Amino acid sequence: MNFVAAILYAVSTSSLVALLLAFARGGLNSSSAGVALGCGLLVMSLTLWQTREQSTERRPPSLAEWLAIIAFALVSLRIFLWVVFINGDDIKVLSPNNLGDLSLHLTYVRYLASGVHFWPDNPIFTGGKLTYPIGIDLFHSLLLLVGVDVLRGFVWMGVIGAALTGVALWRWGRGFTLFGFLANGGLAGFALFTTLKLTDFQGDLAWKSFALALFATQRGLLFALPAGLLLLSSWRARFFGKPEDWRLPFEGELLLYATLPLFHFHTFLFLSVLLGVWFVFYGPARRSLALLVGLAFVPATVLVLLITGGLHGGNLIGWKAGWMWDDPGFLDWCQARFGASPPETLGVDAGPISTGLIPVDRLRLIAGALFWPLNFGILPVLVIMLIIVLWQDRENRWGRLVVFPSLAIFLVCCFVKFAPWEWDNTKLMIWSYLAILPFLWSELLARWPEWSRQFVVFVLFFSGFVSTLGGINASFTGFPIAQRSDLDGVAQAVRRIPVTERFAGAPTYNHPLLLDGRKMVLGYIGHVHSHGLAWEVPAEKLDSLLNGENDWRKTADELGARYLFWGRNEEEKYKDSPQPWRDTTRLVASGDWGAIYDLHSPPDKAAEVPKLEE
Repeated sequence: MNFVAAILYAVSTSSLVALLLAFARGGLNSSSAGVALGCGLLVMSLTLWQTREQSTERRPPSLAEWLAIIAFALVSLRIFLWVVFINGDDIKVLSPNNLGDLSLHLTYVRYLASGVHFWPDNPIFTGGKLTYPIGIDLFHSLLLLVGVDVLRGFVWMGVIGAALTGVALWRWGRGFTLFGFLANGGLAGFALFTTLKLTDFQGDLAWKSFALALFATQRGLLFALPAGLLLLSSWRARFFGKPEDWRLPFEGELLLYATLPLFHFHTFLFLSVLLGVWFVFYGPARRSLALLVGLAFVPATVLVLLITGGLHGGNLIGWKAGWMWDDPGFLDWCQARFGASPPETLGVDAGPISTGLIPVDRLRLIAGALFWPLNFGILPVLVIMLIIVLWQDRENRWGRLVVFPSLAIFLVCCFVKFAPWEWDNTKLMIWSYLAILPFLWSELLARWPEWSRQFVVFVLFFSGFVSTLGGINASFTGFPIAQRSDLDGVAQAVRRIPVTERFAGAPTYNHPLLLDGRKMVLGYIGHVHSHGLAWEVPAEKLDSLLNGENDWRKTADELGARYLFWGRNEEEKYKDSPQPWRDTTRLVASGDWGAIYDLHSPPDKAAEVPKLEE
């Protein structure tokens, strides 16, 4: 356990030092990366030396717990050893969930390592600063600067992060919580018995597999999950446990808590709410909590302001009662199985297995009734039973002070969206789920007869585990995000162009410029929208520019784009564009990947613009 804490200290220290050096020196380079990583290694070494004689022995795992450990290890290895890999000239990801997410993180890693000034501009949105918790990508950029291959970095950081998370889950709730992380789900997975086909049954639902939809894609969780779970375990021992119980040193708690906003804001928010509740309702902890929060206030606030653009990074919070029960995708799912009124009424295809015509209002009633049991199964029933037990057991202050506020946060997430896409509330809801799991076992299921306990665990976790396995089975052979030859060609073409310059090009998640760490007017609309940025006007202007409409030069200036990229994506999306820049601006570079034009320079008559292959 101390080894896990030491690694987390090293990552947080390296990232903080790198951030300070980047501000002081105007950006990152190999020397500043070496200093930052050296500081992290020093802190890690001191931690291991100081805790060398501490013991964290606990009851050995039971057979069921060993099965949970093995399942977690195998699933994690499958996810992260193939999180990104090379197949010939193709760069691929294992899961389609990672097509956009890993591409975005590759953009950030290479962008931060390119020497950009801090706090950096947003590489996927013109005219604004980067509004994203960049901690894990910042640390990855340090590794890149000292010579670690960027793609291998994704693999090994994933494997190590998964190992840290597994140990922290075990410390927090042992085998039940460890397996529960892999197997969150409701009833959808029971379709295995009728389809006899192993697939991700929850992929089209709201309560998706955490392992597939969050753990494999949200890289900040590789730090935030183990850090947050260790903090919860440490606070349990500090405020409610015995003096001999394992806990982090106060300085360690402060370091992890204060730096969490840089890695994962939702984790920081969840833990801060818990600390606030404890401060109000648990007097014995107030002095320690006041000291912790007081010392963390300045650095944590600065980091929050940085990652949110001074709290003006985007329009994030809004009212959304019922969470995702009326999501168009879920209505499509219900329509295909129960029928619907004519397709044009809903704006979706009725599907080949529609069973009849049902009025739209009735379909929505069906969707509302099915949503909760389908997504969560018997979990709400168990939680209600847990509430009753804890309400009656007024001596169990620890359980009440974790479960009740965690449930309150979950319920708030069912009525308030904390991002433009309400599914992103899952980044908070996962913490409510993980916080409650240990108490479901210790205060409820562990007291039941063996046969009933086994039955409930089966019903609770079967669907989720089947869906997780179905999302990483042998049918997944990889999805390409780029070709190495294209990325190498574009990287060579732009090497003399300052990293401060912004390019106009088609807004897609895997544009070669983005994957090489260069700024574009607009990245993938899904990413920009989910970050709460006002993308509509820039998108309209970008379309006008790339369609070669009148005043295209003026439009380019308004967008802050000196250079224009024309490649396969642009050729496909703007195929009717007259491309007036071909004859009126200078061709900077060209190749099989496309061409780059300097919109501020006259044409070089000797240059020949290649025709892209179909």
